[in-house]
Amino acid sequence: MILALDPGSVKTGVAVVHKDGSLAWKKVIQTEDFEKEVQGVLDAYDIGVIVMGNGTHHKEMQQRTVMLLKEREKNVKIELVDEKYTTEMGETWYKREHPVTGWRRLIPDGFRRIPVPVDDYVAWIIACIYLGIVRAEDVGHKKV
Repeated sequence: MILALDPGSVKTGVAVVHKDGSLAWKKVIQTEDFEKEVQGVLDAYDIGVIVMGNGTHHKEMQQRTVMLLKEREKNVKIELVDEKYTTEMGETWYKREHPVTGWRRLIPDGFRRIPVPVDDYVAWIIACIYLGIVRAEDVGHKKV
């Protein structure tokens, strides 16, 4: 299984993903609670690799992850993944799983706000990029 991380200064997306890209578990955690939360994941799942987005605070989070693995005496490889456009992709995946209903459907998509952070979806996407299932081009962004 893959432990995927979308590191951030305040919150971090965490996802456990099967090798076929299917999701086992995901959560947005407070970055200050990173070690405690990830210890629980390492205890609950047989993690073979940790993948991490190479954006905000990844160097600090990579060091914290290395230290946690040493303390837990776990020999797990850490890989960095280009996380270009993953936030936009995370919003798209969220919208796909939570379609708008009722009168809110009348509001144009560009005016609707997503009510929760999507960092957990971004972590899932980072794992799928690592597996080669998803590419930045899949977001449909005009800059790609």
